[in-house]
Amino acid sequence: MMTTGMTWTGRLLATATLAVVGLAVPATAGAATGRSATGTATTTPLVTTATPVNYSCYVTYPGGSTNVPFALTFTSTAPERVGAYRPFSVTLDPQQWTPDPTFNQDVRNVTVKYRLPANAWYLWHQLSGGLNLGSTPPQVKVDSVARTLTLTVAGPLLASVPFDLPTVTVYLLSGPSGVAQTATGGTSLTDPSWSWVRTDLEGVQRPFDCNPAAPVVFSSTTVG
Repeated sequence: MMTTGMTWTGRLLATATLAVVGLAVPATAGAATGRSATGTATTTPLVTTATPVNYSCYVTYPGGSTNVPFALTFTSTAPERVGAYRPFSVTLDPQQWTPDPTFNQDVRNVTVKYRLPANAWYLWHQLSGGLNLGSTPPQVKVDSVARTLTLTVAGPLLASVPFDLPTVTVYLLSGPSGVAQTATGGTSLTDPSWSWVRTDLEGVQRPFDCNPAAPVVFSSTTVG
């Protein structure tokens, strides 16, 4: 599975910004390292990090609702450093998961929201990999104002069957300085970072909306 996406606004912004700093639009924005015209390295080797996220999740059941803990580990890869106004990429990949048949028949609309860096411009994205995701292709929505990328798999994904969401590779253009971080998106249980709709054993569809107590950083790239 491999899909790509880019807004026309992103294309124009990328082209215009690169032109201002005297660069051509890159053929491959996700290169691990790059060099300027003088031969100076503009990105450092990539760093891969496994980051656990501890969520609190809102769930309902016959006769009530409660909050339950839930944990996932995300693997990210990003350069440790990148030059100012340079293209670079970050990959984000949540761990494989198996819906529990004790409580679920299936899960649907599995959604993960990522926070994109505040000091870098989104250019485009690419999806790769994935396991047991059904026949409907994953959907990606990028919010340039909130600086989030949201990945959704419609399903249904059957209980007892492991599934693995696609790896997202986000291509970015660095700003002038600072630290470009990716993190969990979402702000609350009503704007969740991770969610799905579960079909319980009685066939009732119920929410499973999760958010960590505070945003969790996946990757950090120093700019400049």
